[in-house]
Amino acid sequence: MANHAQTIKARATLIMLMLREDHQKIKQLFDQFNETTKENERRDIVTAALAALEVHATLEEELIYPAWREHVGEQDLIDEALKEHHDALFLITALKKMKPDDDRYHGNFTVLGNHVTDHMKEEEEKMFPRVEQVDLDWERLTTHVMQRRQRLEHKPLWLLGVPVIISGRERVFAARAVLSGRSGG
Repeated sequence: MANHAQTIKARATLIMLMLREDHQKIKQLFDQFNETTKENERRDIVTAALAALEVHATLEEELIYPAWREHVGEQDLIDEALKEHHDALFLITALKKMKPDDDRYHGNFTVLGNHVTDHMKEEEEKMFPRVEQVDLDWERLTTHVMQRRQRLEHKPLWLLGVPVIISGRERVFAARAVLSGRSGG
């Protein structure tokens, strides 16, 4: 029989998988940017990275961090993460106003990459282990996050290659498939 901490961690799994998958995709975009010299590819990579960062940050700021804040003993972790989001948003806004041939475009994206990579590492090493042990309504949070994500992205959500379907009366479907390692197409 699973103990209470294992039960909480299992409920937190979908949110944590989604956040870690976002982090991995975003890191890959920064790596791709550094590996190519083609300006049209760099422009497309920047566009994709900024969109991914905005969705990810919105979910954390609107839903995830507030749910965690009331359960995490160290409020400084959440406050620092929000400050880091603010700093990243400043660079995102600047990049959106620039043209790819602007002298500062490459440098600003590189600075954003360094900033975001450090932020994600801090989240994964310091914040995630703490919140994975927190007893909160993970099912409700997961449902709200998935619904909000679908509205922000205007497309179906896939997690680890499995479609995640959310509606007002339904629970998160495909969760068992994701957690058991079954693939959905």
